[in-house]
Amino acid sequence: MGWLSIVFSVVILIFGWMNVNVLGLEGAVSCLPDSMTLELPLEAAANHQLFVFDRNNKPIQIDPAYELKCQYTVEVVTVFQLRVGYGACEVQEQNKSLFLAVQINYFSKALGQTVTKKYQMVCLPTQSDNLQISREVGKTRCTQSFMEVMLPQQLPNFDAISNTRQEWLVDINNGQTTTTMTLLQARSKGYEFTVANNLMIVRAYFTATGIQKFGRLQSDKVLYLADLTLKYDSGFGKITILVLMICVPAPVSCNRMNVLIEIPSFVGTFTNLLIGTRLYLPSLPSTDLAISRQQNMLRITVPKRHPLARTMACPLGFLTGVKTVLPDTKLTFNVRGTLTSMTFTPVCPCEMKGSDPAVLCQDGFMDFEVSSNDTLPPLDLGTVQLRDPTCRPSVSSKDSLLFHIPLASCGTTSKVINGKLVYENEIRALLKDRPLLGVITRDSEYVLTVQCYYDHTADANLIVDVKTNAPPPPAMEQGDLIVVLRAYPDVLYRTPYRDQDYPVVRSLRDPLYLEVQVLNRLDPNIKLVLDDCWATGFPSPSSLPRWNIIVDGCQYDGDDYMTVFHSMSKFLGIPFPSHYRRFEVKMFTFVSGGVVQTNSIYFHCSTLICDLLKPDSDLCAKTCPSSASVKRRRGLGSAGSTAVLGEVVTSLPGPVAVL
Repeated sequence: MGWLSIVFSVVILIFGWMNVNVLGLEGAVSCLPDSMTLELPLEAAANHQLFVFDRNNKPIQIDPAYELKCQYTVEVVTVFQLRVGYGACEVQEQNKSLFLAVQINYFSKALGQTVTKKYQMVCLPTQSDNLQISREVGKTRCTQSFMEVMLPQQLPNFDAISNTRQEWLVDINNGQTTTTMTLLQARSKGYEFTVANNLMIVRAYFTATGIQKFGRLQSDKVLYLADLTLKYDSGFGKITILVLMICVPAPVSCNRMNVLIEIPSFVGTFTNLLIGTRLYLPSLPSTDLAISRQQNMLRITVPKRHPLARTMACPLGFLTGVKTVLPDTKLTFNVRGTLTSMTFTPVCPCEMKGSDPAVLCQDGFMDFEVSSNDTLPPLDLGTVQLRDPTCRPSVSSKDSLLFHIPLASCGTTSKVINGKLVYENEIRALLKDRPLLGVITRDSEYVLTVQCYYDHTADANLIVDVKTNAPPPPAMEQGDLIVVLRAYPDVLYRTPYRDQDYPVVRSLRDPLYLEVQVLNRLDPNIKLVLDDCWATGFPSPSSLPRWNIIVDGCQYDGDDYMTVFHSMSKFLGIPFPSHYRRFEVKMFTFVSGGVVQTNSIYFHCSTLICDLLKPDSDLCAKTCPSSASVKRRRGLGSAGSTAVLGEVVTSLPGPVAVL
């Protein structure tokens, strides 16, 4: 299946500024007093690219910065829609109408392929000598001491107060009464109104007058709500801005397995959650996380193995700990008909992975617990064993195993680290190997390395020792032919992982999105051709074990999870598409005799740089499936073809750690 392109030319025209909504009709346009809305496919809400077109028909992507700067808002409530202010960037006037062209790209699960759809938004606003503009602002940046929102500086400056009565006023609603103040008065009550970088910023401190509070004030789970209305009357028109800000200064807590986000109940209704690029709706269950409403609290449980979660090293005593970090997270609520959101970055405290206060190392014994919920899907406790499989748990139940093992037996080893005596053992769950593959598996394995360390001052602790291999050296050829292999977090291929992001963490069967590119070449007549791509358990491309993922430019038919190629024709804005190749692989681990050999997987590709002006070369012609009698690699050194400008082997900057 290829790239599907659909153009929507049917547009609903609403004459005058009428508040008309047509729900459930994809492509419907509603013309409102100060903006127009376009209903988009609901299945595209979770992962998409959205573009508008300028006067030269050049696509411009609507990212968060452009959305804020140019009066665009992407909303998800009962429908997925784009809201565009009449004064937004790229809105054009044609025949006294306001016009905007829109395009969305997304992967359709129903069709099994990537889809692009184009729409035209047209509204015919009425003319008025006394224009009234109403806006709603509710995208809150939440900090530990204040909350703030930003709006584009296309309105009268907060500081532009004339000698007449033309100045900004602010209504402050404390939930029971509303008080009107000048900006000067409001500034003395805990509010700030500033202009920076072409943005007007409204900030409210938690101690400001009129701030509404929800939750248990004696705990750290308190929600602050600011309900403000900014008003300006120029004599020629009136401007009203409804500003709703919500913030929970400490919404995140963490346990051994999960990141917990807790929001006290308040007057708003939860509508959606955005973690990085992934959107979650309360009405649609997800395997990534759990959303529940408990007593006076909204709780969101995000496993630390979430696809977009990453771990970062952090200092913890004399050892190095780890902390789990999620991408920027946005919670959106419907507050009295206005969508209001808060944005924050969930970060867990630094810890030794696997640490648990209930685990003890004392009196010459290690005591620790293995839970069936340590993996997803749940762990098969019947396969759990120590280095010495004859040592069994002291207490067993259907959900957990309790071990009480001597420090001097059961396979426990000892060593000295920085003058401290460290005892170490390993818990492992055996795999059910797949005989058809033999070398690799995509079935889950549980491995936990436990340590107790002692010195004359420190208490005993249980920790996990996390070891990573050094990344392989970069691969390149002599001269100006440089080919790189990169990994991306999702199928949109927006931003690759940086060198410092490795090892990239993935779960078994998770997709890994790979890209091979020729660098520093502006020649449109060269083409990058994939020869072979493969994975190894060690940094060297020639090391063993090895597993093929692409053979002679085609999918490896010995794998039942075959590599998926992504055509460059579906990616906009790429200057030389022939310089790229993109594909995805389902993650796996190397096994031998049912035991995982390594959880670090290294990826490599051999490539050909071909001359498009000589298309008759068998070496550069891509035919799949590959012929058994003609292999491109065989002729490279002997055929002497001038169509091949070079051959390069390249590797990822570091390993992929498979959980």
